[in-house]
Formats: sequence, structure tokens, C-alpha cells
Amino acid sequence: MTEGTEGRIQKVFDEAWKEYAAHERTLDALAALSFILANVREIHDETLAHDFRPRITPHSSDAEPYTPDGLIWQKPSYSFLLELKASWNLTDVAQIIKYAKSPGYQKGNTSQPFADNHCVLLGYQNTPGDADLDKLFDEWQKESFPFPLVVFHYGLEVAAGGHRILFSRIAYARNGVCPASSLGKAMNAARGVTVSVERAKFERSRFHKANDQALPSYAAVLWWTTYANHYLTEEQKIEMAASGRLSTPLIIPPDRLNEVPDIGGVDVPLTSKDIRRALEFLSQTGLVILKKRKKQFEVKLKDDRHIRFPLGTLAAGFTNHQDTATKIIARWAAHKVKHPAPERRVAKRPRKAPGRRARDTRTLPLFPGSS
Repeated sequence: MTEGTEGRIQKVFDEAWKEYAAHERTLDALAALSFILANVREIHDETLAHDFRPRITPHSSDAEPYTPDGLIWQKPSYSFLLELKASWNLTDVAQIIKYAKSPGYQKGNTSQPFADNHCVLLGYQNTPGDADLDKLFDEWQKESFPFPLVVFHYGLEVAAGGHRILFSRIAYARNGVCPASSLGKAMNAARGVTVSVERAKFERSRFHKANDQALPSYAAVLWWTTYANHYLTEEQKIEMAASGRLSTPLIIPPDRLNEVPDIGGVDVPLTSKDIRRALEFLSQTGLVILKKRKKQFEVKLKDDRHIRFPLGTLAAGFTNHQDTATKIIARWAAHKVKHPAPERRVAKRPRKAPGRRARDTRTLPLFPGSS
């Protein structure tokens, strides 16, 4: 394999791994917020309820409920709508304005209004620049919403005493200020709020995704390490425990793809769509075969120690990242470079064979009497 191919594989791997890590950091933030609501006494005592899979009432002609990342209710009359993002996207303005126009949240078949002191919390791992924030707050001010929009940064803070998840309000002149509940005061504080990664570890296991679709690579690793075991028969579980792999592939027919295993203790699990996308991602690693005619997946299930890096990739031989996620994403990157998906060919319209021109009987002949 040429050095150029190795370089392309490494570049694809690096981009995918960066996206994977950003998705994981978002789930870390949700877990940290869940920990705060449950364990910080002043905030816990004021919290009436919270939902990390909320459905809020659509505005205007939109048919489907909106699905932000969280909704928190606090007494006496506070509500916080939460949305987390890795970095700025051009669609963010329209999305946040849409969320802000929602008249309330859906509880069962009914819609209930937000609290009197409402707030929209918008978090970013990579803080947007002032030009992007200007676009956001220009639109926000045009709408004259009677409640604030508060943009904050969240991310991993590396410290000698242990890593922490940090939440801090962005120091932007037009940024809003949270309502004065204990949670709002903590978010407004100049030093921000931090949660130890170690202390939030239990809450982290409850989040397999955010409220939107899971990242395909993340869903693939999670399916392989957590969900796959729930598809096995008792005999297959014994075989996996004994040898670390199945002697025959695990076949997942179409009718089982909509069955999401009940993992237990998970607040936000994968959905059937996430599982299908996970298996499609795994099919690009050689660990799964997608049989399109039968519309089923054939899984070559094995333990992490039996998964090998593709020969010749720069990830092969590294000892500090020998985990399932790295191996699966490295295999996917190698497949993507070595076996790129064929470009869709646009069928050309067949050219018509030149035919004889019809005789023009409407024009007078140049030489009378000639045929």
C-alpha cells in the first residue's frame, strides 16, 4: 500500500474520531447536568422535574413536535429549554427561533405552557465567533421574545485533581441572563459550573444518545459493545463467554430491526433507526454483512481482543488507543479509502437516429416546374 493511501486513511480516521469525541462530550455534558439536578442540594430542592427526551409543541404549520435536548422545571415558576451543539451551523438561528416560538411542551396528548420565568439555554463545545452570535441575537431581538436566550460553553476541563465538565456563560455583550433560580444563578456565575467526570460516571451510563439521532460511528460502537449481546440465544451467550466469538454469524432479519433491546437503566436509549444506521456503519468495516436482497444483516460477532486493525494503517500498532471504538473507526476509514462507494451514474438519454426531413410543401419552389 502506498504512503499516499496511508495518509488518506489517517486523515479520514482523524476526522471521524474528532466527530466521535465531540458527540461523546455532548453526552458527558448531559450526564453532568443530570448529576447537578440530582445531587447539588440547592438545585435539587428547587427542581420539580426534568426530561432529556422532551417533545415540545410545534409552532405554526409544523406537524411534528420539536425535540430539543432537555427541559427542566423548577419552583416556584421556572422552565429551561436546553439545546447542545458541538459547533456553529448556519441552521442554528432558524432552529432556536423555532424552539422559542413553541407555546409549550407536550405531556401525553395535551400541550402545557412553559413556566412564567422561561429561558432558552444554548450550549456550544466550540464557542461561536461574534459575527455568528450577532446573527443569532439579531433574529432573537426581531422577535421580541419575553424571555432570555443564554448561550454558554461546555467542555472538558483537564485538572491535576481529575477531569471535569465545565459549563460557563459566554461573555458576549448581548447574551441573556438566566432567571434567578439556583440553576440560573449557577449558569450566570462568572466562574461557571463544574462537575467531576468521576462523580458523573454513573449518570453517564444513562445516556446512549442525545434526543436527536445518534452519530452513526457512536451508535455502531455502542451497538457492538452493549446492544449485540441482547440478540443472542442462551447457547450463543455461552459460546461468546467461552471463546470470545461466535462460530456462526448472528443473523438479524428485517422484522427484528425494529425491536430495540431493553438495556435497563437508560434514560435516552438508541432507537430502531439508530440501530439500523449502526449496522450499516459496521457493514463498512467488514464486521457485518448487509444482504440487500434479503434485507438482513449478518454479524461476525467477536470480542474486542479479536478485532484487528487493518494492515498498513497508521493506527495499527498503537498501544495507547487499543479500544473497540478506535479499532472499528480505523477499519471503517480503511474501507472508505480502499473501497469508495461507486459514484451514481446518471443514465444518458439515447440519441435519436437522424431521420429524413419531411418535405416542405408550403414553400413555393425556386424553379417553377421542378419537383
